[in-house]
Amino acid sequence: MIGMSRRDWALAVAAGMSSPALAGSRLLTPALAREAQQDLPGPDPIPAATLSKPLPTVPVRANSPAFNLQMVDTSLQPADRQGLWVLDFAFKPIRMRTVEIPGKGRRLIYYMYYRIVNRTGEPRLFVPQFSIVCNTGKRFDDVPVPQAVKLIQAREDPSTPLLGSVDMVGLVPPSTREGVMDAVFGVAIWNDFDPKSSRFSVYVRGLSDGYQPQTKKYKSLKIDFQLFGDHLEVHEDEIRLMDPAYYWVYW
Repeated sequence: MIGMSRRDWALAVAAGMSSPALAGSRLLTPALAREAQQDLPGPDPIPAATLSKPLPTVPVRANSPAFNLQMVDTSLQPADRQGLWVLDFAFKPIRMRTVEIPGKGRRLIYYMYYRIVNRTGEPRLFVPQFSIVCNTGKRFDDVPVPQAVKLIQAREDPSTPLLGSVDMVGLVPPSTREGVMDAVFGVAIWNDFDPKSSRFSVYVRGLSDGYQPQTKKYKSLKIDFQLFGDHLEVHEDEIRLMDPAYYWVYW
């Protein structure tokens, strides 16, 4: 063990190194081996994993009425597996607004104002997807239009912060206070639509972890609308909810 300290000699043996000199040495005792291992620095602690940022919530009095806000029944369905979670969801029917978009000029957009509340007892990752499917077969997915979010907030409720599709992805904290809902308010926006359609549905995905591996479909909320008028130019008051207005599907 010329040129090696007793500690280095012990570490070499503990690491599995072998040689005639090491094999013949009586210097490595069990106590020395334990001492050498105790001297080794441990690994750095693993930081706690964060799936996503928590979304900001707004306290709302429980069961308080809101103008034109449709509450959705989140009871489990026969096709649901036991143990899945579902976020509370409320929405207003589709509305319209003209917005100035940089580089594109004034554009007519369609939007759905909504509220979610997490009553599952644990933080839940919310990655929303809103899609319009017309009875003409055309589909339109929601798009980020940051210029429209503040205008829509001013129209719907100026005092309540509103999140667009870019800011809405995140963890929804559980709402556990008695008599108060810790709600997150968001808006889905579409910048295209088929005016030739007479009916259309909005599919909302992300409100639940329900999934069917056989069909690769997700538990989604289907909201049905009907268009009245001549369809040459769609007006907001011509878009009405059907009866029943919504139901849960795997889509």
